[in-house]
Amino acid sequence: MNDSTRRQVAAAFNEALEHELGSIVRYLHDSFVVYGPNRDPIVQHFRAKARESFEHAILLGEKIAALGGVPTAKVEADLPAKRRTVEQMLKSDLENENEAIAKYQSYLELVKDDVALDFFVRRIIIEEQQHIDDLTKLLRTE
Repeated sequence: MNDSTRRQVAAAFNEALEHELGSIVRYLHDSFVVYGPNRDPIVQHFRAKARESFEHAILLGEKIAALGGVPTAKVEADLPAKRRTVEQMLKSDLENENEAIAKYQSYLELVKDDVALDFFVRRIIIEEQQHIDDLTKLLRTE
């Protein structure tokens, strides 16, 4: 991989890192504001998703550094100003996961000539798809 492509990949992964860091904050925030008799399993769901985003952030930060880049610490978390229902939170999280998978899929062209990086991105895509599947099942009513 040439230096120009390496810089492009590091920049793309920094974009993904920012998204994952924002996801951690959003998932934790959602876990804090859940109320009601079914709170515990929902809190655990959101915190598990925060941990998964944290793991992705670690992988991305390490890979960025290995590529010679500097991992970002920028966090963009657009937190709602008003209280939401659990269903609204889950729908928002589904949108967030769909954005993430679209980002990762767009990176496949960039890393297509590097088997290890291609596998790295595809592994995260698989995990993101599992999140989408989980959220879709949680939102299904029939």
